[in-house]
Amino acid sequence: MTMTEQETMRGQQLPTVEEVFAWMRKLYDESYSGLTKTEKNEQHMYGTMVTTPSDKKFIVRMLDETSQVRDTQKLAIRVKELIDQYGIPKFLSTGDHFLFWMYQKFAYLPLFNWVAVPIIKWRLRRDTSRVIIDAARPHLTRHLATRFDQNIGQNVNLLGEVVLGDGEADKRYYSYLDALKEPDINYISVKISGIYAQTHALNYKECFPELVRRMSELYQTAIDHPYTDPEGVTRPKFINLDMEEYKDAHLTMKLFKDVLSLPQFKNYEAGIVVQAYLPDAWDFQTELQEFAKARVAAGGSPIKMRIVKGCNLDMENIVSDLRGWPNPVRPNKTEVDANYLHIIERGLKPENAKVLHIGMASHNLFTISYAYLLTEMYHTPKECFCFEMLEGMANHVWRAQKKLGNHVILYTPVVKKEHFLNAISYLVRRMDENTAPDNFLTHSFSLKPDTKEWKELQQQFIDAYEMKDSITHIPTRTQDRNKPYIGQKPQDEMINEPDTDFDRFCNQEWVEKIFAKWKSTGKMSFEKAAWGDWKPGDLLPTQIGAELVYNDDHVAYYDRSQPGDVMVCEMSRADKAQTERILEIADQDPAGWRNTTIEERHLIMYKTANILGQMRGDLNGSMCAITGKTIEEADVEVSEGIDYCRFYTTTMKKYAALDDIEMKAKGTVLVLSPWNFPCAIPCGGVVAALASGNTCILKPATVAAPVAWLFAKAFWEAGVPKEALQVVITDKEATPLLTASPIVKHIILTGGTETAQTIAHANPRKPLSAETGGKNVMILSAKGDRDHAIMNACRSAFGNAGQKCSACSILLVERSVYNDPEFFEKLKDCASSLKVGGVWNAGNIVGPMITNQNEKLAKACELEPGEKWLIAPEFVDEKKYILKPTVKVNVKPDSFTFRTELFAPLLAVTPFDTLEEAVELVNSLDYGLTSGLQSLDEAEQRYWKNHVKVGNLYINRGITGAVVNRQPFGGMKLSAFGPGLKAGGPNYCTQFMTITDKPGTDTDYKASYAAWYEKEFKHARNIQPKIRGEQNVFRYLPLEGGMVLRLFGDETLEQVQMVQLAAQTVGTPLTVSVDERHPLAAQITGTVKKENLATFCESIRHYDRIRAFSAQIPDVLFEAAANYNKYVAQSAPVKDGRIELSLYIQEQSIANEYHRYGSQIEVPEIE
Repeated sequence: MTMTEQETMRGQQLPTVEEVFAWMRKLYDESYSGLTKTEKNEQHMYGTMVTTPSDKKFIVRMLDETSQVRDTQKLAIRVKELIDQYGIPKFLSTGDHFLFWMYQKFAYLPLFNWVAVPIIKWRLRRDTSRVIIDAARPHLTRHLATRFDQNIGQNVNLLGEVVLGDGEADKRYYSYLDALKEPDINYISVKISGIYAQTHALNYKECFPELVRRMSELYQTAIDHPYTDPEGVTRPKFINLDMEEYKDAHLTMKLFKDVLSLPQFKNYEAGIVVQAYLPDAWDFQTELQEFAKARVAAGGSPIKMRIVKGCNLDMENIVSDLRGWPNPVRPNKTEVDANYLHIIERGLKPENAKVLHIGMASHNLFTISYAYLLTEMYHTPKECFCFEMLEGMANHVWRAQKKLGNHVILYTPVVKKEHFLNAISYLVRRMDENTAPDNFLTHSFSLKPDTKEWKELQQQFIDAYEMKDSITHIPTRTQDRNKPYIGQKPQDEMINEPDTDFDRFCNQEWVEKIFAKWKSTGKMSFEKAAWGDWKPGDLLPTQIGAELVYNDDHVAYYDRSQPGDVMVCEMSRADKAQTERILEIADQDPAGWRNTTIEERHLIMYKTANILGQMRGDLNGSMCAITGKTIEEADVEVSEGIDYCRFYTTTMKKYAALDDIEMKAKGTVLVLSPWNFPCAIPCGGVVAALASGNTCILKPATVAAPVAWLFAKAFWEAGVPKEALQVVITDKEATPLLTASPIVKHIILTGGTETAQTIAHANPRKPLSAETGGKNVMILSAKGDRDHAIMNACRSAFGNAGQKCSACSILLVERSVYNDPEFFEKLKDCASSLKVGGVWNAGNIVGPMITNQNEKLAKACELEPGEKWLIAPEFVDEKKYILKPTVKVNVKPDSFTFRTELFAPLLAVTPFDTLEEAVELVNSLDYGLTSGLQSLDEAEQRYWKNHVKVGNLYINRGITGAVVNRQPFGGMKLSAFGPGLKAGGPNYCTQFMTITDKPGTDTDYKASYAAWYEKEFKHARNIQPKIRGEQNVFRYLPLEGGMVLRLFGDETLEQVQMVQLAAQTVGTPLTVSVDERHPLAAQITGTVKKENLATFCESIRHYDRIRAFSAQIPDVLFEAAANYNKYVAQSAPVKDGRIELSLYIQEQSIANEYHRYGSQIEVPEIE
């Protein structure tokens, strides 16, 4: 607000609190005296739900699940389970209570449920019919005619199918056009997400012209099909453009103004919603007023602003928590109410209201009363304002308003019977609003003058009234990547780095600048790149310690997103002699990195993170150019790399605080990183190596190496010596030198399972920590939300062109859903609507693959017997790098496509009959990386998460996109080699150190094991409990297949007993394998197998892990372990339970998206 506006408002006497209370009492008396019997019953229901939360949970879940679950038998049982769980609702009438009692006792059984279930559905639809109007004629005709005769406006909101793709968006769009042609519909609300499927932020250039075209056609249809109002005046029909989530707010505002600025709509009056819970609302109002004044001054018609308090609060909270962005809504109800009062004060002034008509949407009697008194005081013309409410919610209030002479418009959701499912989200939001503690309606159900509730509501209004003139209007969501990056200071708890908010126009401009710099023209300057710096056209060097060398042997990099052979850069490749020198430097550590303290390394890693933040744009651009990642996929990688920098030294500091152990870096760690995550994963490996005090050699995948050369600059500039971090690509002759060298004490690999096996067989003694392949399955239960599941499956299957080890490769669908043609229609619509093409069009979701020579993909593109294409494979470019989303159905569990990791945008769909069968299919695969379940049933969720053998579990969300610390990442079976410590988890860095008991420690290992088991290992925990709507559980599991301890002769009895106690403490079965000639053979108790070494080596395939800490372990044991893909835990047992117990467990992460449409009525138990 300007100073002039503030002074004007202070100078003009506004309604006092006392005047508002007096008018509110008049409105209250008129409203409550007109309550009908039906409305009294509804008030009783809502009032009971306020005081009995279990009733609310029951009715919300009943509404939700009776719409989602189509299988009658499963739904019948599910309804009984809900009644058993929550009890029969107290708000029910005696008759309804008896009906539910009968259902609970016997009507759910197959003999009766074919009748009982339809009756329940019918009752739920009937009981909501006053809030959600039936679109069927003549019912809708009668309803609209009644309201028209009452001179009550009807703002019709056409609810329909969830927009998963272009097909459904087109249906919704044409339904709006058809509605405008109906003679009795004269006012509709439209959402941009409902008329076009491609409205995501980075598709702005394409989507905005199409949105303009569609809105123009809607406006023109409204003009071409006028109606006659109750006064006999012929008018164009009215279209109100709804605001939805904050991400679309500015786009919606621009669309509204741009379309109405077209000459053909100069004299057409349309409306838009402004949400008072946004600090931006004042600026939106200012923008609309200025636009409206200029429009009217030029001879055009006024426009309208519908001011609401906002209905997407819960969803905004969740999105902000998950993305780490500032919450765009005001922090409390008082501020929202104050902002609302502030806005209507300005909006109702005649000079403003005459050009920008205002519809005031509220059920709060105090707010309504204040607004009414303002109109009287200002003498605001009646035609310039109206009061708006929700159809079926507090009808007694709008009737009273009508009697008192106010013009009322009711927001009226309308839905066809077959689309009633899609009205549930609206009903759930309404239910949440009507029972929220600080909502007026919550208290209105039993509201009586001078009661405690009455006085609380009065005070609520007083607080807002007193705040309204001092409230600020500064938007919180202000991220601008064009401005200098502000980093974080070192701290002891890591805060995840926020990704780029691409919904902001300034950040879309930032993307254009990135593209202008990094999209290669193909012209090579061969300018020699310096330390970490390069640009398209450059020659990148070979690093040998602190020296740069430019060899004649180069690797050329080409842009897969552009036609033809467009070169991006070249990079020098190290030969055998240079590789040997690199190893020598890493071993010698001339800069003394191994001598740094953990605190020194912590400061340097935080500085590295901040430099990476400054480099975000260039890192994004290099990934687009070199590996063909879309800008959105690239951006999250930068955030992940930053998180690793801040997280690993934070975890190491906690280990350093243990006073009974000594930690020493192993020496040199070799990081072999993949091409599909060219920034995040190598960053993670490098940080883990450096944070634990090792020198590091990074050999990135050759096809992605320039990205690694770029981000390495951040480490060097932050203070990591160049000799401590060397980045190299080698020729084929030199590569084995790195993995085989005795200088390398540990290898970190992210890559193919075959690569890990090759390294392990060639170097069986060398510790290898590998995250390898995945054949990841999402399960859709008949009790799941199908639309949500389809979105999650497509996002997980086709992001990064399916080139993620965590990608959804198989969708298992319960038979009743699989047999429904509508399911496949929606899946096809969603998958085929994803934009495909080169990465330099930021709107594309699916970009190029890294290779056009994928033999496994070629084989999978052939149909095996019984298989069919839902979407057949189709390349969009001549070079065949860019494949459209491809979906194969009727895929058999023994087929090539089902069993093989493809690394491509191909999704296989397979039916199943029971959840047990589906879990068996998941567990039958060689891999165990990620898996997902789409089900609303907690019993199904519990069974699945306790039986599926994978490392990262996801419930009712996508199965990719693990976040550091929030969802530590790593698999089981052939998806992981090594100790099973997850990347981005609390224990990951310990494997790169030698940890021993501190000399002279007097720690009681028995007490320590018990204490640490209780403190750290026993209980699953929500890692980031402040996040709303998603629960992220980290838990330790015992090794189901057990562990074997092999003895060789130099172990002590106490050491054996320590191992036995550690395994027993965490619940892992332990077998001690010992030659009968071993000196301890007769003294060891428990499960003991006396066998020779050859027999032992043959038997290790039956165990999950091997424990052996002798100084005399023979090569044959490591060779056998490599043959069977088993990990050997070689460290001597220590007395500190925090260290020792971690060797006997598996780590597992479970992410559960538990909210429904933003509603968080019940947080799952942590198990």
